[in-house]
Amino acid sequence: MAPKILHFDWVEYSVFAGMLGVSAMIGIFFGCIKKKGQDTVDGYFLGGKEMGLIPVSISLIFGFISGVTLLGTPSEIYTFGLQYVACLFCLVPNGLITSEVFLPVFYKLQLISVYQYMEMRFNKTVRNVVSFLFMISLFAYIPTVIYAPALALNQVSGTDVYLVSMIIGVICIFYTSIGGLKAVVWTDTFQGTITLLSVIAVAVIGTIKVGGVSYVFQSAIEGERTQLFRMDFDPRIRTTFWSVFFGVSVLWTGGSTINPSAVQRFVSLKTLREAKWAVFNFMFGGLVLFSFSAYMGLVIYAQYKGCDPQTSGMIERPDQILPHFILDVAGNVKGLPGLFLAGVVCAGLSTMSAGLNTVSGTIYEDFIEPLISKKTRETKAAMIMQAIVVVYGILCLLLIMVIDKMGSLIELSNSLGGLTNGTLLGMFVLGMFFPHANSIGTTVGGLVSLLVMGWIVVASTAAIAAGDVVQAVKPVSIDSCPFNITALNVTLPPQEDVFGNTFYLYEISPFYYSAIGCFTAIVLGIFVSYLTGPTELKDLDRILLSPYIYGSLPATTYSTVPTKETELINL
Repeated sequence: MAPKILHFDWVEYSVFAGMLGVSAMIGIFFGCIKKKGQDTVDGYFLGGKEMGLIPVSISLIFGFISGVTLLGTPSEIYTFGLQYVACLFCLVPNGLITSEVFLPVFYKLQLISVYQYMEMRFNKTVRNVVSFLFMISLFAYIPTVIYAPALALNQVSGTDVYLVSMIIGVICIFYTSIGGLKAVVWTDTFQGTITLLSVIAVAVIGTIKVGGVSYVFQSAIEGERTQLFRMDFDPRIRTTFWSVFFGVSVLWTGGSTINPSAVQRFVSLKTLREAKWAVFNFMFGGLVLFSFSAYMGLVIYAQYKGCDPQTSGMIERPDQILPHFILDVAGNVKGLPGLFLAGVVCAGLSTMSAGLNTVSGTIYEDFIEPLISKKTRETKAAMIMQAIVVVYGILCLLLIMVIDKMGSLIELSNSLGGLTNGTLLGMFVLGMFFPHANSIGTTVGGLVSLLVMGWIVVASTAAIAAGDVVQAVKPVSIDSCPFNITALNVTLPPQEDVFGNTFYLYEISPFYYSAIGCFTAIVLGIFVSYLTGPTELKDLDRILLSPYIYGSLPATTYSTVPTKETELINL
């Protein structure tokens, strides 16, 4: 017997195509039928301030929980154990920081682009630097969130990864470009509901098939996958409590507090109270979905603890283990595998559409609008943003060919996210919490942080590819495979870390990257600001600072009167 490669049948293809078809139809509905208000910048970018709390909350959740999470987390738990779950401990402080520290400032300002804040706090140059960093971050991240579902579809259909990426990417570009924020939010709502139901169904069926919850956890204990508090301080160890908690905390905080996609949705709500409720819903929904994804990793191990799918040749990459598992244990429930994989694809589409919608507004507001006539009609501006979505989306799809050569999805997400996410967060922290920070210090801190992180990410990736850095995985077995394993060229994964063959910084866990980038930007920004002349507090508008530092400000600081330009509103 040979390894069994499982594929979709016509039922699964039909369900899958139906999901994508409905997503496209939502874009057509808001772009061509119910298009009132979509032909203005505010309407396209903020949904005309008519968005409801529930659809916005669901859109936030599934913009955050992408296909990378749904596919990568089970693979991460199966391969490296439960230590990655430590990132759940940062969700509560993350939510409090978002709703109580950053959100009140952004909601008062009601900005089309969150990066307008940097111009108001510093100057146009800082704003352009931050917008440029954001563009880089999406160039790195969007290909990842499309590559994840493409890997899944490659496993269940045998279709080329690049071809699948192009097809699903074109669908996303289509409904995002014509429908604006309303299409993105309502598509996310539909996709998110289906995804959540299918995730729960697969988890329940998988648990029953492998022998129940007690068997799942007993297998995890025997397979050394239940360690959650590995307290090593060595930063080279891939997953410890410290690397996951602190590293992912910075990554996720940046993703929810100053990420334009998230802030855009918060601001699109009618009141600050609704926006804060959206943060709570966002964090709670993320907790539920992430927990299910992590549990699925343990269920998969219980199923394959005697015959590892990758080692035995049933899959090519660890991140393909979930779609293989679904077809294996739930293939007899017709339509469910197609529904689940459609949910994974839709989660990727959700993240991509959110990014494209936001970056179109950022590019237009920060780089295009200053170059065109002030008399440009709103309808023309909306058309320009639609064109940006198309061009930017195509460029991101082309970058998938580079992403294909890198590591696992979770590691890839943290590496590429660490390239700019921590840097951006550090620059905003300088603006909101350090009144003396000036434009020169913030710019130098951000650019140097970007260069340092770019150097570390590229060099460490090369070191891993060359075998100079090897991260140990949890033990796997092929002793119980139902086919002749001796006929295969089997190589078991490494059981010990390999360090010391390259520069120390290249060996640091990618989970620390965002924290390093943030720390570098803040420390260097403060240092250069004092060297070049700190900001005078009498010239600083306190509305641009976090309310938590008002007590340290002198009485001479002022607050602007609401103006048409900034569209400030009373809380």
